[in-house]
Order: sequence, then C-alpha cells, then structure tokens
Amino acid sequence: VRHDAAQRIFEEATSRPRRPRKPALIVLAGNIPALAVQPLLPALALRRPVLLKSPSAEPYFAATFVSALARRLPALGDSLAALCWKGGEEGIEGPVLAAAGRILAYGEQESIDDLRRRAPCPVVSYGPRFSLAVLGPGTRPDAVAEGLARDIALFDQRGCLSVHAVYTAGDPRDLGEALAQALARRALSWPPGTRGVEEEAALRQELEAAHLRGLPVFELPMGEGAVIVEEDTRLRPSPGLRLVRIHHLKRLEDLPPLLSPWRDQLQGAALAAAASLQSPLAALGVSRFAAPGELQSPDATWHNGGIDPLDALD
Repeated sequence: VRHDAAQRIFEEATSRPRRPRKPALIVLAGNIPALAVQPLLPALALRRPVLLKSPSAEPYFAATFVSALARRLPALGDSLAALCWKGGEEGIEGPVLAAAGRILAYGEQESIDDLRRRAPCPVVSYGPRFSLAVLGPGTRPDAVAEGLARDIALFDQRGCLSVHAVYTAGDPRDLGEALAQALARRALSWPPGTRGVEEEAALRQELEAAHLRGLPVFELPMGEGAVIVEEDTRLRPSPGLRLVRIHHLKRLEDLPPLLSPWRDQLQGAALAAAASLQSPLAALGVSRFAAPGELQSPDATWHNGGIDPLDALD
C-alpha cells in the first residue's frame, strides 16, 4: 500500500462525521492473495470493527496480517478478527450476519446473492469481473508486450483486473507473436500455479476450436500462456491459464458498442494511444484505466467496481 494513497484515505475519513458503527463482515474470495488489505485500510480509517472471513482456498494471509497488526498496535486487537469457516453454514453465519452492520462480499455472484438474501444489513457486492487492453494506431508491439504479459500473467489471470482480450488498431499477428514471446519470458520468473483438470480442459477446448477455425495460435506449455488472433471482434472472456485473444479493429470508436453486452462486468482497461475511449468505457462500468503493465497495481483510493472504498464501509 503506497503511503500517499493511504494518507489520502485517512484524510478523507477524518473529514467524515464520527459516529458509532456496527462491525463490518468482509467475505473474501480465494482467487488472489492478500485481498484482505484492500478493504481493511478504509475500515481502519473509519474506525470500524471488522471480521474478515477467509476463503478455504487461502485461509492464512488475513489471520496472519491481522495478528501482525494487533502486535504492532495492541489497541486494534479487539476490533479486528479473521476466521475461516465453510460458507453457507447457517449455524455459524446466522449470528454473524445478525451482528453485522455492513457486509462486503467478494467472489462468485451466486454466493453473493445468497448472502444478500440472508443478511439483514446492506451487502456491497464485488462480484466477478474481467479486464481488457486497447492499443491505438502507431502502438509498437515490442513497446507494450512486456506490460501486457504482466497484466495477463499476474495472479494467473484470476483477478478482476486480469486482461482477457486485446483490441488493436495495428497488425494483430505481429502483436500476437510479440505477446507470446513476452508471456514465455514472464513464465520464467512467474511460473504458472496450480490448476484444475476443468481449467486445463477448458483451455484445450478453446485452443482446439481456434485451430479448427484456422486462426493463428501462439501456444506455450500448459499454463504459461497462449495467444489466439481472432477474426471475430466480439468479446469473449478467457477460460484462464493466461490465454488471451487479440482482436483487430480498424476504428477504435467502434469498440464501445461491441462491449455493451458486457456492461458492468468489465473492470479495467489497459490503454495505449487510446485515451479517447476512457469516457465511453467508463460509461460501461470500467473503473480503472492504466498503461499496459500497470493495470493490476491500483492504489488504495481505487473505486473497485465504481464504489468509493470509504462509502462501501461508511
């Protein structure tokens, strides 16, 4: 967490009315590590007690982080806790939901909807989203390939700011070749993590379908990445495992209508020579814009899903 961004959060929080707040329940997802830090900072700034529910897939970070905070600042010990239990257990969650004054829920939409049905307090939803990149005329593939590879490979493409598709006004095949090489280099320092049989099967199905259609495919070893140069301009989310599709679009101003079916499911856009698209993409729900390579590094003031981090907990 960068100091300047954290300072802005605390300064804004101190300008808000001081009032007692019931504890917040923050239900974390297991797709990316250290997710607890993002909502915990504004909660501390607002002096709101917090119970973090860790996912079974990653039960350690939140508890360890909260414990370290309490050792450093003992006064926080009674206001922060991190636990792990199986989601949906009424015997455990009934009293917890009844005591909460606000719930922040990350994860699959089905689980969030179930929480909203059972919770007597407001539920702030951070459901599944994904991101894309847009490269305007004159963008050299070698100038953006490394950054795009970072935005694709970080968290094994499981985060909401992970790039699933790239739209380019330039030569898509040249970009595909450069991006595949960059993904191969990235895999040397960031080897792919664990993956399930279903993930591998979905990736293999996508690659075989692309080969059958005669599309250019740049394929790396399983999990290290793959690039499909698409003929179809319609957006499709990647099945993961660092697979990305490249779409050629002569007129980038035609992109927003193509993305309209995905309104409010898009999270971020890595832009190069495409600043004019920021406003129309924001109207579709895109909440973060950055240069290629910087998309997955938001600061503490980022409005995840368009939601002010302080408003979410106030």
